[in-house]
Amino acid sequence: YADGALWCATQQTASVIALLEANPRCGFEVAPETMPYRGVRGQGRVALSAADGPATLLHLIDRYLGTRDSGFARWLIERSSTEVAIRIEISWLTSWDFSERMQP
Repeated sequence: YADGALWCATQQTASVIALLEANPRCGFEVAPETMPYRGVRGQGRVALSAADGPATLLHLIDRYLGTRDSGFARWLIERSSTEVAIRIEISWLTSWDFSERMQP
């Protein structure tokens, strides 16, 4: 989340890019698959930017992988010239947190 929107990136050949070009409305969910079960979900409108794709990818790598030196990070960076940034302007958002309920 930055600048009032959710940001992600994917390859320009990904099916989701064609779908979003045809219809910029989307639903999203951000949550882990493991305990504690909590997260956010919502809907929004998407703006796509090939120009911002490489920089967005690097920002995501730095934030979530913590290094550009892993094999996975290097593989992503090698393909960054064809990355597309996806900016989701949120229309509505809800959250949940079951962590208290999930305590042993």
